[in-house]
Amino acid sequence: MSQHTLQPATVPGGQGRRIGFSRLVAVEIRKLVDTRSSLAIFAVLAVIAVALVVGFAVVSTGQGTSITFASLAGSIGLFTALAMPLIGILGMTSDSAHRTTHVYYPLLRGRTGQFWAKVLAAAVLAVALQLFVFLLSAVVAAALGGGGTATGGAFDGVGQELLSGLASCLLSMLFGVALAAAIRRTALAIITVILVSLVGNGLILTLLPDASGYLSTITAMSALLGGPEAPSALEVVSSLTLWYLIPLGIGWWITERSEA
Repeated sequence: MSQHTLQPATVPGGQGRRIGFSRLVAVEIRKLVDTRSSLAIFAVLAVIAVALVVGFAVVSTGQGTSITFASLAGSIGLFTALAMPLIGILGMTSDSAHRTTHVYYPLLRGRTGQFWAKVLAAAVLAVALQLFVFLLSAVVAAALGGGGTATGGAFDGVGQELLSGLASCLLSMLFGVALAAAIRRTALAIITVILVSLVGNGLILTLLPDASGYLSTITAMSALLGGPEAPSALEVVSSLTLWYLIPLGIGWWITERSEA
């Protein structure tokens, strides 16, 4: 049955009342955490984050290197690059497991709201995981960074690390969301993210070094870090358009055009 043959449903509390955006976001968040497999995935990600932060602290202590919040939180860049896209992919493709989207399409004012509710739900959970990493790093830095003036040193640059960490978290999550929106298959999207992140960027840098800034997925990340090797604004716009805006646009178009 096409959604075009369905009449807007009436829900308790009012004639023709439609679902609000906040409720859509809450529904999408629940989809992400309401199964044993999804809870297992988030538990595994949390355990990996703990292992990486604690392992880095142990190695740094053994080498006599000072332990700071910035070094701990910044030591898991690869984890962020792979874990946050995974959350974005799960958020965008959760309906492949629940098969509920088409059921409540007739209740929505438009599919665009549901599409962006998925994006926001993934962002909420990705930020929650990033905040867990920040909290863990703060606890370890406070415990191993010493007291008195040493504790103050352990938290030097905390503001910059918080901003860059959150920005990196959201960019990585959006990368997964964008590819999943266009690909529409969880496993294929995960494989694509892993291959592009671990292999594709290296190939681009090797084969097309002069154009790598325009084509790489990490150009925006590099711009956040700054420095003399920071990419130009044109390179950032090109990378964001290629890996974020175009896949998101394709995903939004598919969402609007798909038959219910």
